[in-house]
Amino acid sequence: MKITITHIKNTAAGWNINVNVQAESGQKITDVEVRVNGFPVVRDSPSAPLDTWEQLLTQQGVFPGDNKVEVVAHDQKGEEGRAEQKWS
Repeated sequence: MKITITHIKNTAAGWNINVNVQAESGQKITDVEVRVNGFPVVRDSPSAPLDTWEQLLTQQGVFPGDNKVEVVAHDQKGEEGRAEQKWS
C-alpha cells in the first residue's frame, strides 16, 4: 500500500492534514486508522473493500508545537501498511 500524508497550516487553528491510501495491485483497503499526536482521529472499515481511501482532517494538531500523524491500513489479506509524518 502507498500511504501519503500532507499537512498545511489552518488559518483558524492547528493544521489541515490530508491522508491518502492507495492499494497496490491485488490489494483492497479494508481498514484505516489515523492518529494525530497519539490520539485516534479516524477509524474506518468501509463496507466494501476500496482501491483508494482519502480523508481531509481539519484543525488538527498544535501550532506552534510538535506534531505527529500515524496511519495504519490493512488489506483484505490482513497485511498492514504504515506511514508516519512528524513536523514542528
